[in-house]
Amino acid sequence: MIFTKHRFEIWNQTQHPYKHTLGDFSYANPAAPGVSNVEGAFNWIFAVLYPNAKSSVANPAALPLVGNTLNDYRVVLDDGDGKAASYRWEQREGEVSPSWHKVYDMDWGQDSILAAFQNNTQDLYVWRNGRTELDGSANPITGLYAGQTIYGGDAANQNLTLRANSGDGTGPRTGFVQVDDMFRPAVHNTFDLGTNTFRWKDIYAQSSAVIGTLSISSGLITDSSGAISFDNESLTTTGDITGAVVTGTSLVADGGADSVTLVPGSYTDTTGAVSFGAAGLSTTGTIGAGVATFTDNTQTIVIDPDLAGVGSITSSTGTISFGDENLTTTGNIQSGQISGTRLDIDSIRLDSNTISITAPNTNLILQANGTGVVDIQSAMTTLGQTVTGTMTITGQFNIDNIRVDGNVISSQNLNGDIQFSPNGTGQIIVDSTIKPGTDNTLDLGTSALRFNDLFLGGVISNGTNNIAIATLLSFRSGIYRDLAQTLPAQAGDSLFYDSVNGVWLASAPDTEITHDELSGLTTGDAGHTQFAMLQGRAGGQTLQGGTAASETLVLESTSNATKGSILTKDNFTPFTNASFSGSWSGTDLGDSTHYFRDLYTKGELKGARLENYTFATLPAASAQNIGRVVFATDVNKAYVDVGTSFKVLGVSKFVADQSFDGVVTLKDVNVSAEITDARNAQWQLRDNANDFEILYVTIKATSTSNVRIQTNVPLPAGSYRLIGVE
Repeated sequence: MIFTKHRFEIWNQTQHPYKHTLGDFSYANPAAPGVSNVEGAFNWIFAVLYPNAKSSVANPAALPLVGNTLNDYRVVLDDGDGKAASYRWEQREGEVSPSWHKVYDMDWGQDSILAAFQNNTQDLYVWRNGRTELDGSANPITGLYAGQTIYGGDAANQNLTLRANSGDGTGPRTGFVQVDDMFRPAVHNTFDLGTNTFRWKDIYAQSSAVIGTLSISSGLITDSSGAISFDNESLTTTGDITGAVVTGTSLVADGGADSVTLVPGSYTDTTGAVSFGAAGLSTTGTIGAGVATFTDNTQTIVIDPDLAGVGSITSSTGTISFGDENLTTTGNIQSGQISGTRLDIDSIRLDSNTISITAPNTNLILQANGTGVVDIQSAMTTLGQTVTGTMTITGQFNIDNIRVDGNVISSQNLNGDIQFSPNGTGQIIVDSTIKPGTDNTLDLGTSALRFNDLFLGGVISNGTNNIAIATLLSFRSGIYRDLAQTLPAQAGDSLFYDSVNGVWLASAPDTEITHDELSGLTTGDAGHTQFAMLQGRAGGQTLQGGTAASETLVLESTSNATKGSILTKDNFTPFTNASFSGSWSGTDLGDSTHYFRDLYTKGELKGARLENYTFATLPAASAQNIGRVVFATDVNKAYVDVGTSFKVLGVSKFVADQSFDGVVTLKDVNVSAEITDARNAQWQLRDNANDFEILYVTIKATSTSNVRIQTNVPLPAGSYRLIGVE
């Protein structure tokens, strides 16, 4: 048996030199990124199951009003009824700032709350099977917002994005975002479907679409107003247009090479001819044409309004007969000779040597040709005189209140107006420049009597600066965001030139010009040396947090309540190297009131020193600092905080050779130089002369500093090695 010899090995749990924690056991799982041990796995699981869970408070008044993050969750042990309730820090729709809202009033014990915590806290996520959300008083929300409310972001101008699946990769989108019930806005006549920039491609509807008073259904567009206007847009179709009445400024029938155009007062064909076939043409109005040809059998009559400058009616027979009809004309009759006993022209009668008027109370007009004059050789007496040709008057010409004198037309009555009033649709036409009599004093129109339309083909000028009409017209849509002038400009819009349509349109600047399109941004630092340059700056950069003493530079991964990480691609080193001259100087990582939590590294920890104390001044143990390691400089040992006390770190080891003379059976050895308490150490005696074989002897710790070696028989004379591990 082994126990009959001087050597045997004892190894049991109480002799194990280490006490393990969950952080000492490795654990890795792809579902838990960044987890390397069992402690980290538990922390990760609980952080997912119970996000933003904070410690409980006694009552609602004890809920903290500062230092909170959106979705922080706390249990109030007594909300006024002697039982617990759940509160969450939220900023609900319409609230200026976040506040605590009661989300559950669970009238059972705290243990039961924790048992049901998972079911009652996961409303931070969408419930696939549906749920009823509660208001701030823990009552079910009813009406328009009953059920669940889903937010895309937690700040203004953030979006909610829905995608059919996560398997599309970089190719075209597949699948559908679909609904199984009616789809509507929560507020009437407020929200748009798409924007001017982001529009839907195609819309498929089975029944109908209603837009205001307009209804679109299969093959039918109707409006409850009784009218549909396409404004000034062209309407094109390859089909037929039918209706009781077709109205418009023009109607064009396009048959390819042959096109017929119908406009008010005009019917034209691109071939130059319009045929009505064998149909008769009847009208109660006037027929206007160029040359008119009438053919019956072999005889032809041609009516030409302009034959060498003269209207002409000719017949292929050489004769035109008016039968027994009178021939009446207000124009000239030219012929070789007119014969007769009397000539009546309208109301003028030539009979012998008398020119008379046949119609009662009718004037007789004498008019010379060209520059000729009607030369009356005898005295003329008249009750009135009408001149249709040129009348030359030297001096003033007064007609009622109108005076014509030289180049001036003036009114004779005080403050009398001069009115030009053409008859019917006649116009006032000028052939020269119109200008005021004095500079910068007269108006064109008044505030009460304004011109309707102003047609200009040149420029508008103040005498120094000109604005071309084409330039002015390019701004005609400037108060709108679209060519159709249906989207008014918004506050903060600027004008941007549409080179395709040659107009200026309003638009938000940030939708037209991105920051990287601004000129000069890539020229050196472009005047931005006060900012950090993300692409790097020659010579390196220095970021300073403040300008006054003790101010700080804060780096934050995201403004969101859920933080990410601050990453570095290169070595992270202090600006100056730490040095020792009586004491250490340099840059610290953290300070006495700001500690980093965990340090993850797979490399060497070079030049690091443990926090220095003496054994008598070791800090107080704390359950919050389990695992804290310090070094006692007076005993040259490292100690670890186990929560209740500091334990020496690692192994305190005693190794010393002992001489036996072959006579003694008992030897005391002082081990205080290496072992704190000999009673807490494991001891072995090895034979140096026999390959350091472990000997079966009795080893006792008679005190904290003394070890006694005792044998039943004397050991052979020689050297033996005593080994102790504390």
